[in-house]
Amino acid sequence: MTNLQIEKKETSSGIVLKCSGRLDANRSGHLNDYIDRLVREGQYFITLNLNGIEYLSSAGIRSLVTQYKNLKAVNGFFHIQTMSENVSQVLDMVGMMEMLTQVPKIPASVEEENVLPTQLNDYGFRFQISELSPEGKTTAYFYGKPELMLNSEFEPGNARTVKSAKNHFALGVGAIGDSFSECQGLFGEYLMLDKNVACLPADGSKKPDYMVSSGQLVASLTELYGIHFEGNFSHLMRFDQENLQNTIGLSDLVKTICKLTNYKQLGVIFLAESGGLIGTSLNVPPVGGKDIFSFPEIKNNVNFTTEPAHAKKLTLSVGCFSDSTKTESKFLRPLKPDSSVWGHIHSAVFPYIALKKTEINLDETINYLFNNSEPTDVLHLINDSREITGLGESQFVQGFCWIVPFESNEIISTR
Repeated sequence: MTNLQIEKKETSSGIVLKCSGRLDANRSGHLNDYIDRLVREGQYFITLNLNGIEYLSSAGIRSLVTQYKNLKAVNGFFHIQTMSENVSQVLDMVGMMEMLTQVPKIPASVEEENVLPTQLNDYGFRFQISELSPEGKTTAYFYGKPELMLNSEFEPGNARTVKSAKNHFALGVGAIGDSFSECQGLFGEYLMLDKNVACLPADGSKKPDYMVSSGQLVASLTELYGIHFEGNFSHLMRFDQENLQNTIGLSDLVKTICKLTNYKQLGVIFLAESGGLIGTSLNVPPVGGKDIFSFPEIKNNVNFTTEPAHAKKLTLSVGCFSDSTKTESKFLRPLKPDSSVWGHIHSAVFPYIALKKTEINLDETINYLFNNSEPTDVLHLINDSREITGLGESQFVQGFCWIVPFESNEIISTR
């Protein structure tokens, strides 16, 4: 037998894959793709039957070890239940037998472990929310004059330097650099995520820049305007599909959060798999009185997604939302034309990785993403409500939302 054959069997404790043939450089990719698809479908408990494997190469061993580490990292398991003599000899010789055949501790009920205190089924999704802190709340800080965007009227007196800090989250328009003069050709959409900064320079490169705090190096940027809050999160909400074809729009996702928490003004960090993003980004910095938003200049000066973008990628987003008129409306826009909820959200896009189903930690996940991969795009998410040709709003497949209510708002003045 020259090909790799895979047969799947579902059991009460997970998935068993019976593999036959060769597991070498030409075929290990097939096994990786097969397991990756299972993980995307929410299958984190995988057992292998390798009795039919005639040949195992170093490439095949690498695939087994990679899947073992990936599933262990998300609180799943991956182990070899039984194997051929050839596979046994190879794993013995390379010292991987004990690790890959260790019998996992199987939860009494996988579903029971994932059930959180408050649940809701709506829009073809399951929502599960748990309380993180009964004292969780924060103040929202609104800096600057976003209305200066319209005619590119930002000047040095409108800018300030912002340093990242643990548990600090923000979004707005800025650039990595220490002064207005240094950044005036770069100002674009940014996110501040804990001790990390990601932004999309408006220099036409369309390639995100980012900075990670490390040691005495503190990530910082020069900001034109922004919304800031501390991550004293009160709740964590997980959402996933009831059907693998389902996606949920941003406005319905935020509406569900408001329904489950009864919050009127809130900050949210989204860590989610994209079902297609709709957004914009600046291609020209809003300084010097440039006529950015007039037609036909806008076609070159502003990037618009011409179709839902970055499907199946991992998104890390910062959002501020309100269904109260008290929140500074110049910073927010309706999530949909008929929506009572207003918001502002920026999203950084990363290559897809599987997410833990339980015991997920936001700080650890953010640091892992910035230290082991890099953002491929940064977008200001919008609703494209044009008649006939409108793309609608961003869609999501599954993920987590860290939620904090705003007990007050504070305006930071600028010239």
